[in-house]
Amino acid sequence: MEQPGVLGGVEGEEMRAASWGLALLSAGLLAFGARAADVPLKAHGGALIVEATLNDRYTGRFLLDTGATYCVVSDDVAREAKIRGRLGGDAIRLQTINGPIEANLGEVRKIEVGSASARDVEVAVTKDPPVPGLAGILGLSFLGRFTYSVDTKAGILRLKR
Repeated sequence: MEQPGVLGGVEGEEMRAASWGLALLSAGLLAFGARAADVPLKAHGGALIVEATLNDRYTGRFLLDTGATYCVVSDDVAREAKIRGRLGGDAIRLQTINGPIEANLGEVRKIEVGSASARDVEVAVTKDPPVPGLAGILGLSFLGRFTYSVDTKAGILRLKR
């Protein structure tokens, strides 16, 4: 009596060919899923700054903050980028280094940082700029979509899906 192979009765050359096919398919999927974007970072007085584009409408410099729950922008930036829900979004209270501030939750259709992008990203919209001189804060509502690492010596933020 014949023993069925791993692939339900496929044996010999057929089994080796099927195994190679699965291995190539797996390698292709891994390569496809392992796309990485290396984005330049600029150090500014102990802070890391990265350029980001919101909704293909607004490009600015953002503070990279891996401890911030949300990306944060001012109402002016939200208006220019046409962020949804910026006025009618849920009211939240954010804890900052300078104390608590009020914000409304909105949603950015697309945030691009280098060649990496994420869609439908929650953002907190504040009345005043969250960081003077910058467009806002790039937080975990964006970064959490990626495996990310920061190489401060090389000045690179690596974002990988």
